[in-house]
Amino acid sequence: MTAARHTIVKVCGLTRFEDAEHAIACGADWLGFIVSAGGPREIGADGMAAVVSRLPGATGVAVLAAVSPREALTLAQRAGASRLQLHRVSPSTWPADFPLPCAFVAAVDADGRLIGELAPPPHLVHLDAAHPTLTGGTGVTLPWARLPGLCGDRPFMLAGGLDGSNVAEAIAIAHPFGVDAASRLEYSPGIKDPDRVKRFVEAARLADERSRG
Repeated sequence: MTAARHTIVKVCGLTRFEDAEHAIACGADWLGFIVSAGGPREIGADGMAAVVSRLPGATGVAVLAAVSPREALTLAQRAGASRLQLHRVSPSTWPADFPLPCAFVAAVDADGRLIGELAPPPHLVHLDAAHPTLTGGTGVTLPWARLPGLCGDRPFMLAGGLDGSNVAEAIAIAHPFGVDAASRLEYSPGIKDPDRVKRFVEAARLADERSRG
């Protein structure tokens, strides 16, 4: 029998308390909020704080874009974030002693080619589909079989077009540290469909069960 694994499950693009509460009830590990990355799901630091302050113990991830370390820390503290997800930020310029865990987004094109740089330890790599204008939430899946080769032995978060219908297959093929979904769990941008959220989390947990042999 193989060792037990627990794939981190992140529900992102949250804008409402009831959706965040439901994600936690379903078993999601991390809650993602677009704080300063733009787009229809942006909630801002105060909006994130209003939600996570009502969910003691929840791991809230603030999604930020093109920020300095000082700006990121200010926004994270204001939002009550436990972790950061950083878009359009070079990990090579980030201080090693930054006080919060960070995941740096690296885009992957349709052919499985990496665009940008992979974050070195202790930072987390976050792989998402390349898009000319969107910062996440593209709904576009990645070529999963190629991802372990891109990252080597580095743990990575997998995003891009995931939902309850495909996340188990993605986990089985790519073996990510965690999975992240937003647009395919929604009625409309920022408004989650409770059934889709539940199916996404359940499918990820089923994939973990299957991996235990």
